[in-house]
Amino acid sequence: MSRSSTFLSAFLVAVLAVPAVAAEGTSSPYSDAIGDIDATITTGNGTLDIVGMEVSNTATDISFKLTVNGNVNAGTGGTDWGKFLIGIATQKTDGTLLGNGWGRPINLSYDNDPFATQIVGMNHWIGAWVDGSSAQAAVGGAEFYTYDNGGATWVRNAATWDVGTYPYPYTVTGGVQSTVEWAFPLSLMNLVPGNVIYFDAYSSGGGGSDSAIDSLANPNIAVTDWSGPYTSYATAAGGPGLNAYTVAVPEPATALAGVAIAAIAAATRIGRRSVVA
Repeated sequence: MSRSSTFLSAFLVAVLAVPAVAAEGTSSPYSDAIGDIDATITTGNGTLDIVGMEVSNTATDISFKLTVNGNVNAGTGGTDWGKFLIGIATQKTDGTLLGNGWGRPINLSYDNDPFATQIVGMNHWIGAWVDGSSAQAAVGGAEFYTYDNGGATWVRNAATWDVGTYPYPYTVTGGVQSTVEWAFPLSLMNLVPGNVIYFDAYSSGGGGSDSAIDSLANPNIAVTDWSGPYTSYATAAGGPGLNAYTVAVPEPATALAGVAIAAIAAATRIGRRSVVA
């Protein structure tokens, strides 16, 4: 056995012996009160009632898992007309204090202050549905938008119905409580470990003017009619609530795995040089 092979074997044994004690990144469950939808608005058999969300990240991706209090699978007797949305302010650009990628009456910012020294408004929008299917989603579909401050407009970056533009996981799972899950590259939002994003998740109806019927960050009633405007901003600024998530540094096991791959490549190059010599 060559010296390079002996080194590689010993290195890999040491690396792979490190236990993966936790999932990569950080999983931070955000909870919402159940039953916090106005009595005059239908809950869609519970499907518009947000239970909570988990957010986590790996070295390359960020994931969102939304749970709602009803069955969204029409095939098993559920209700599937609800829409599920996420507004995000990454602080990478000013974003906007008004509106979103779908033109719904939903707004998001850190402090809802247009005169703040630094505007922290919504600069990414995720819209999703759970009925039918689309070219790149077995159930429902999703779209991802970015706000262009220069043009003061929303740009759709990807859509599951547009072949080739949405190579990101999107999963809908029906049940007594259903889940809607998205994952995106950190690079899509220019995020790196240590960055903080502000975000909120919403349930809404099928009408283009339907608002945030329920808000993840607000434990109280969000709106009292379907088209009532809603703004997410921090309670510290007098708002109804806004969640924050810090992009985590990958767990050591993940980092070491990356080093191991680099070591394999290096050892391969050493072995090739030895053979040539």
